[in-house]
Amino acid sequence: MARFSLLAGFFAAAAAFQSPAAPLLSSKIAASRVAPSRIAMEEPSEKAVIVGAASVGGFVGMYLFHEISAGILLASTLAYGATLGNSFGSASKTAGATASKAYSKALELNEQYDVLPKAKGALDSVSTAATNLNENYGITAKIDEQLKLSQALDTASAKVDEVKTSVNSKLADLKAKADAPPA
Repeated sequence: MARFSLLAGFFAAAAAFQSPAAPLLSSKIAASRVAPSRIAMEEPSEKAVIVGAASVGGFVGMYLFHEISAGILLASTLAYGATLGNSFGSASKTAGATASKAYSKALELNEQYDVLPKAKGALDSVSTAATNLNENYGITAKIDEQLKLSQALDTASAKVDEVKTSVNSKLADLKAKADAPPA
């Protein structure tokens, strides 16, 4: 459900960049004098549309299937589709144009408001505060003590080492038998 909500929010945000925006009218006189005008971004180039379609395909593939191969397959499918003239091509071009416009708007907002450095600073502050809390109160140590995760990890690594040793000895035996002359 959270994935669907995130995906719906993404498409709603991308669609918001294409809707007409009318100025806020505060009185009836202003409403009679001002005609609403459509504010639209310039259309992206064909290359930007294809790259946008590929990014949408990659995002959707990774999001829905959790596989890199599915993301690559959908990215290449939508990129190819953006070069076609049929209905699939039209849908691919629309998705690519929307993604390209959203990316351009994100870059514009980042340049205007310095969003990336501010977000990085906020995340650095949060991670520093979390580290300080953990050092002062020993939260992870208490969790480890309650759940006995270190002991389970030690047991699992010991079993892995045991299996590796067993497999290596069996491989060595097979190699020795293969190298030995037939009797």
